[in-house]
Amino acid sequence: MNAREEWLTARKAGLGGSDIGAILGLSPYRTPVDVWMEKSGRSDGNADSLQMRFGTYAEEFVAQEYSRETGHAVQRFTKMLHHPTAPILGNIDRLVVPEGQKVASHKSEIRTDCLLECKTASAFATTKSSEWGEAGTDQVPMSYLVQVATYRILTGCRYADLAVLFGNQDFRIYHLWQDADLEEMIVARATEWWNRHIVGDVAPEPVCEADVKTLYPRSTPEKIVEASTEVLVALNDLRVAKAEVEKWEARAEASQLTVKRAIADAEVLIFGGKTLA
Repeated sequence: MNAREEWLTARKAGLGGSDIGAILGLSPYRTPVDVWMEKSGRSDGNADSLQMRFGTYAEEFVAQEYSRETGHAVQRFTKMLHHPTAPILGNIDRLVVPEGQKVASHKSEIRTDCLLECKTASAFATTKSSEWGEAGTDQVPMSYLVQVATYRILTGCRYADLAVLFGNQDFRIYHLWQDADLEEMIVARATEWWNRHIVGDVAPEPVCEADVKTLYPRSTPEKIVEASTEVLVALNDLRVAKAEVEKWEARAEASQLTVKRAIADAEVLIFGGKTLA
């Protein structure tokens, strides 16, 4: 088993920062079912996806830009960290070397109060979402807030900086301080989830169609289930909604045709001197 395979195996022994964001329903990329499939050994997860490989590749550049902008030296810390009592683990990106010191850790002992997490994001992320605030604030997506809080728990650091490169032209640094209530909640929810779904081997409830396909990839021959009142209501709502969609789609197509007929070969449609289309 090579080093990467050992790392992937070790990740299954607990929940990492991004895993916790997913089980709390905060991740735009993964669901609790995805985490359960991976941690229970039913799938390999997406640890080798193109997005994750690029993130790993760009991590060093983001860390260098952080040092360039802040003047703070950073240090790699490769040891996987484990919570003493909860099923929480993780690898941090960097430790920030304290002012006047030469190192942030020595022989696996952390000697700093600040860690650094490095991220890359789409250039459109800041325009499409209000989750990202101005540089220097603590306004970041909740999934990253939870991930960084998890690393504070594991390292004992009171502070964390989140450095993000948006596209290739916007670099921001966010400052995230210790939040005891959030960190207490993370430990409690992670422990509860792990005991129920991994130790107890109970699949989480599916939250999207992809989850249903993951949990039930094929039907069981001759199996029949009785619909509950809740399912009957949902089925009726679905039929009504589909009928409404079809009605409004037909209305939209008819209206569009009327407009196109009016424009014909003209470039502009106006009314009262104002351009309509």
